[in-house]
Amino acid sequence: MLMALAALASPSFAAGAAAQAAPAQGQTAPGPAAAPAPPGPAKVCLDAQAGDELIGEFAERLRETIAASGAMSLASAADTCNLQLHVPGNLLRFQTGGGVMVSTVVIVTSASGRYLSTSITACQASDLKPCAVRAVAAAKLALLMSADDGA
Repeated sequence: MLMALAALASPSFAAGAAAQAAPAQGQTAPGPAAAPAPPGPAKVCLDAQAGDELIGEFAERLRETIAASGAMSLASAADTCNLQLHVPGNLLRFQTGGGVMVSTVVIVTSASGRYLSTSITACQASDLKPCAVRAVAAAKLALLMSADDGA
């Protein structure tokens, strides 16, 4: 056993193993396999009925959250969308001891209009970002689920 360990540790064994691993003269070693380019972020179209100032503010928080997500980006007018986020034209407002709360609804559909999910959340009217974060999280999950079924 000690003889085998000594043979493995000897310089001549290491040189022989290196020679076997090295390509023959005139041949080049195969480089690492080129990884396929990762697909870009999913393109998202945002449909917000912005006749209401609060809806416009919520839509802006959604845009910021989508841009910061890394998994999605807003589609330009010329792009096709992988997902569509629809914000209905009414937000439920209600008074609490802590101030005005807003209930937000975001409906997520595929590019073809097939229903994927809905996000319904409530947050302070003065801070709509938590609602936007939850809606974008629901959209990411819908994107993963739709990738599995080819939608």
